[in-house]
Amino acid sequence: SLRKSAEELMRDEEVALTTCTTATLELGIDIGRLERAFQMDAPFTVSAFLQRMGRTGRRGQPPEMWFVMREDPSEPRALLPETLPWKLLQGIALVQLYREERWVEPPRLDRLPFSLLYHQTMSVAASCGELSPRALADRVLSLHVFHRITQEDYRILLRHLIAQEHLQTTERGGLIVGLAGERIVQSFRFYGVFQENEEYTVRSASQEIGTIVTPPPVGEKIAIAGHVWRVLEVDRKRHLVYCEMVKGNVPAYFGECPGDIHTRILRRMRQVLREELIPPYLLKNAVARLTQARDTARHSRAAEDVLIPLGGEMYALLPWLGSYAFLALERFLRIRCGTRLGLRGFESMRPYFMQFTMKASPAEFFRVLAEEAAREFDPMELLYPDEVPIFDKYDEFLPTELVRRGFAHGVLDVKGMRETVLAWGNDVV
Repeated sequence: SLRKSAEELMRDEEVALTTCTTATLELGIDIGRLERAFQMDAPFTVSAFLQRMGRTGRRGQPPEMWFVMREDPSEPRALLPETLPWKLLQGIALVQLYREERWVEPPRLDRLPFSLLYHQTMSVAASCGELSPRALADRVLSLHVFHRITQEDYRILLRHLIAQEHLQTTERGGLIVGLAGERIVQSFRFYGVFQENEEYTVRSASQEIGTIVTPPPVGEKIAIAGHVWRVLEVDRKRHLVYCEMVKGNVPAYFGECPGDIHTRILRRMRQVLREELIPPYLLKNAVARLTQARDTARHSRAAEDVLIPLGGEMYALLPWLGSYAFLALERFLRIRCGTRLGLRGFESMRPYFMQFTMKASPAEFFRVLAEEAAREFDPMELLYPDEVPIFDKYDEFLPTELVRRGFAHGVLDVKGMRETVLAWGNDVV
């Protein structure tokens, strides 16, 4: 009711109103005479920036959008990567990519969208009634988005859905929606293929810490109640997150996955640090902060070198890779290179930098990475034992083997990571 009344007031052109919202308001709502939009920090994509700015300027006025970049003062002992204004660089890169090249993220057509496959399977079964397994497969797999999904993948899914009573076999051998599936398809939430925001209660032992939406995977960190916590378990049925307090620093996690930042954006951020251009839309404080960051990068070579020594055996790695190539590199380092390099104390601020200590020298670091990247390996090797990385809305209804393979072969950008690592090796040679 509060949201409905706010939307009605926003449509009233006689009322001057300021509304604070989540990103949900950008989708599918005609607000009318919206004068300007304010974005806290930078969005993750050029398309999101354009979508949000496009909410303004609907009545003959120019669109207007302001970015508000928040930064806490760096701790006196903060290491180099933590002192760079990543959100400011990201915001500039987004705007410049569109101003200079009219560039917008291309669709990723190489995914393995098993969550969407579940949705379409259940949708067809609900709308068409009884179908043979072959007829169901012909209807669903003919959609181009499923071009990487094999007949064997689909057989695995159908067997699992029958076992879980999402589908049911008839006496004639056809398939219909089962009892468990009925509860899913009859809910109004079934129509959306994107994950809705649902609150999860965060607990540490018996103490309730607070609430978040869309919890991160087990092992990730969240910042809540003034401390940093590592996620130990996510109970999706009861909407509970169990965690333990740890040391360190991490951005507050508000349920918006820091994913889907394209490599082009990260590399444009690096260019922002290297070049002398001062964008005309920056206000005075932003210009000063950008100038300071460029001085820091110049003296530390942070915009030139990928591996930055931080003192002793501690290093920072600034790969300038998009989210999913960064995630692949992170796992590649830990799983395939960690022992050879003697990595310890691994910390990650996705998708900007990683920090760790290692026994290897910088030259040996690049040599080991290039050797491991040159070897053929299955992306499934970049998953941790017993890991089931649930990313999409209907992943929880899928067989574990499809969830794991969809993540390894469809989410992780192993190809982009390997190309970058091999290029580093060539540069060193």
